Amino acid sequence: MRRLFQNSHFRDNVLFLVFSFMAFSTEPALAQENANPYNPINFTQALSTERGNLSPGSPDARYLNKEETCKLVVEMNGWAKESCKEIEYVVFAYQPGIDNIIIEKPNSGGFVKFDDWDSEEAGSEIENIWNELTEGIKQQSEQLGEPITAEKWVVYPTLNKGKSFMYYAFLLNWNGEKVVNIKATLFDRLGYIPFRIVPDSEKLSENELREMVETTLASYIPSKEQAYFNFESGDKIAAAGAIGVLATLVGVKYGKAIGAGFIAIALAFAKKLWFLLFIPLIFLKNRIFGKKAE
Repeated sequence: MRRLFQNSHFRDNVLFLVFSFMAFSTEPALAQENANPYNPINFTQALSTERGNLSPGSPDARYLNKEETCKLVVEMNGWAKESCKEIEYVVFAYQPGIDNIIIEKPNSGGFVKFDDWDSEEAGSEIENIWNELTEGIKQQSEQLGEPITAEKWVVYPTLNKGKSFMYYAFLLNWNGEKVVNIKATLFDRLGYIPFRIVPDSEKLSENELREMVETTLASYIPSKEQAYFNFESGDKIAAAGAIGVLATLVGVKYGKAIGAGFIAIALAFAKKLWFLLFIPLIFLKNRIFGKKAE
């Protein structure tokens, strides 16, 4: 997995597409290996987000301020600078086994009902989402000239109604390199808050991944009276249910309520750079902390 970003051919492909299709700041696209322009902050007190708080998870946890968070995702991951407004925090070493997590800006589309998750069609709809995902990755593979495939759900999409969260993980094979893509979301009264979670290793078991995700999500506390179960009659209801949100997180088209085309472009990606959604911010601890993080 580490070799993925050290491979010059892979890196050159990414940079070529980034500079061809996206508007960037005048800063270099990748931080220099020997320079460390970041000043991570000790995560010792609850981190306030737009619609809640994340409690500290480990004595080793660190996070970046807003300015450095933006610099990180632009320089190290090739994201458009406009996408910075869609990210709340990047947190490193949040708990053992986690390299970093990204807390994205909350969605405010309305209260998401879970009824569709129990429908007779739920299984086939999730299968359709998987098929859309694999087809989209196939198209990206052809555009890049690199063999890329989505191999399997490592953790099948899971909705915990009692704790109002959902998550999944799938295994991506990029020219022989294995990448675990984990996304999760917490539902609240107004919509949902997406999380990206990057483990230290792609070899974790399904149970280990589940425990990692659920422990992280349990550490997030919604703002007062904004939790999912504080819903009141008259609150805005989202057009799509939980399966529609799953499609959004995965990044595929789903149903008339969502609309056609790739819908997970919240981070201002052009469609031709949709593949960047599947390049997680892997192994950033060592870049940010140096030898101390090893």
